[in-house]
This record gives sequence, structure tokens and C-alpha cells, in this order.
Amino acid sequence: MARVILEQVTKIFEGGVVAARDISFTAEEGEFVVLVGPSGCGKSTVLRMIAGLETVTEGRIFIGERVVNDVAPKDRDIAMVFQNYALYPHLSVYENMAFGLQMRKFPKAEIESRVNAAAEILELSDFLERKPKALSGGQRQRVALGRAIVRHPQVFLFDEPLSNLDAKLRVQMRTELAKLHHRLGATMIYVTHDQVEAMTMGNRIVVLKDGVVQQVDTPMNLYQHPANRFVGGFIGSPAMNFFTCDVRNRILKLAEKDIPLVSELRQRVEESKQIILGIRPEHFIAANEAAASVVRIEPQIEVVEPMGSEIYLHFNLNGLPGVARLPADTIAHQGRSFGLAFDLTRCHFFDAQTERAL
Repeated sequence: MARVILEQVTKIFEGGVVAARDISFTAEEGEFVVLVGPSGCGKSTVLRMIAGLETVTEGRIFIGERVVNDVAPKDRDIAMVFQNYALYPHLSVYENMAFGLQMRKFPKAEIESRVNAAAEILELSDFLERKPKALSGGQRQRVALGRAIVRHPQVFLFDEPLSNLDAKLRVQMRTELAKLHHRLGATMIYVTHDQVEAMTMGNRIVVLKDGVVQQVDTPMNLYQHPANRFVGGFIGSPAMNFFTCDVRNRILKLAEKDIPLVSELRQRVEESKQIILGIRPEHFIAANEAAASVVRIEPQIEVVEPMGSEIYLHFNLNGLPGVARLPADTIAHQGRSFGLAFDLTRCHFFDAQTERAL
């Protein structure tokens, strides 16, 4: 395994299209790093540059101690798992997993040892003689993983490998990939647009938007301390609520409500006359259960979404839309007002102009 370092890596396609700009981050040895962001943010382009499938316009990429900008993909000692399984339909599971080693002229005994070891890790030992068409989607993805594992690469690269699976299977495969990483102790870089995958799998997460790194941090730090409005809204489900508020004389005005700023918040917002208040849906509580010190509002409920273990209340607060996530036994009715409360010290504050966290 090896460390991967990107130093101010930029990719500009023909016609001046900037796919990635000044990308810098490090994946330490044995670390699971996730690149996450909306479609078109440049995450797959970054992964392809690490793999050598795209050239680097500016900057440097290190794998281990070596700069690999001009190194051919086959000489980078990486293994890549794609969104589609890319299995040979006429070959068995064993033959698919062994194919790359055979092309590299490995001894037959070594190939057999590596394939059997990978099959045991991935629970594929009973399926080695089957053809891909006789496998489920999850089993096919495990074969694609096995084909990468037998290489014993320094770095594993994953380009949205679970996006073709159904929701239940994606959850199962997330767990299997996390266990695989723990077992192999390998350096892994994983691309996804799904923030739930990123939060549950990554040791650290690189959040991208429009080809620019927004924040690099652990999952919990991204959730608790987003660097800007985009990160705050992208990480977490349902997404964070945002309300534009005026601040005057230590008073925050939310819709028609005046909220005095407690002392620990005054320094954070004193330089901004207008801020964006961020409240996560799970930080709302029913007002009748709230302590006297919290802020109370009474919005109009527009949609009630029972989710089984919880309930989502989509509301309108004097023209400001929002959503609250409450216990499943909460009784609320569409078209009626409902008392909600939140603790201002648990909220997030962003500059209304720069959208950076205050």
C-alpha cells in the first residue's frame, strides 16, 4: 500500500473547460478516502487522473514517493473498480479474476493461490465455476472487486461501484467494502455522489463542487463543522434548512421573530448584517417538549411524511420553506400550524455574501 498525494492538480479539457482546479489532498497509507459531490463536480476526473486515464494539465500526483504524472496506467500499481462490472461473459468467475494475472504471465500456482484467497475474502469460493450471467448484481460486483484484489496493488480506486445496485444491495455492499478495507488495510480512494455512502465508509471525505475542493475532513467534522453553506447542505439527510436573517443590535430576525443572540454567538455574527441560519432537521423538537430557553416558532405544515421510525414535517415559516425530523409518534396535520423549537447554540451561521461558515 502507498500514500497518494495530489498537489494543486488542475484538469482543463479542450475548449477551456475546467473540470478540476487546484485539487490538493492526501490519502495516507491504509486510509479510505471518499471523493463526494454532485454530478459534474469533477470527482471522477480526479480519480481518472490518479489512475492515469486522464492527463494532468497542472500540478503533481504522487503514488508513494514517485511522481506519476507521466507514468502509464499499467505501471502505477493501482487497481480500479468501475461502475459497470466489465466482466467477460464467456469466462467463469475464476477466469475473470485470474485474467489480469495471466496477461502479466504470473505462474499458474501463484494465480490459483491469489484467486482462491480473494474468493475466500469475498465469499465467492462456491461460485468460481459459474459464468457472470448466473450471478446476482452483488456477486458480480464482488467478482469485479476480486479481480482488483488479486493484483495486490498499492492503491485501490473505486468509481461509483455501487450505483447500479438496488437500494438494499447498496447498503449490503457498503458494509462489505468497509469490512474489506479493514481486512486488507489497503489505501482506497472511492468516488460517489451519495453522501450516505461517503459518511458511512470514509475515514476522510473530500467534498467537491464545480471542480474545486470545498472541505477535506472526517465524516463527523463535516457534519458538525461544515466550512460553508454548500457542505452544510450536501452532508446530512434530509438536507440542512437555510434561513436568511438580518442581524441588528445583537438581535437576529428570523421571519417575523426577533431572537436575542446569546453571548457565545455574538462574536461569530457581529460583523455580518445579514447571515444565513442553518438548522438541521433533526435538531428541531416539538415545542411542547422544549425547555424554556430554546427558540420557538409556529410554522404551517405543508406535507407530513411518515418514514416508519420517524416523521418528516415539511413546513412554511412566513414564506421560508423547511423540514423537521421528529419522532414517529408526533401528531401533526397538513394545513395546520405546529409548534417547533430549536437550540440556537446548535445552529450553523454562514455569511450571506460569501456563504462561508462564521
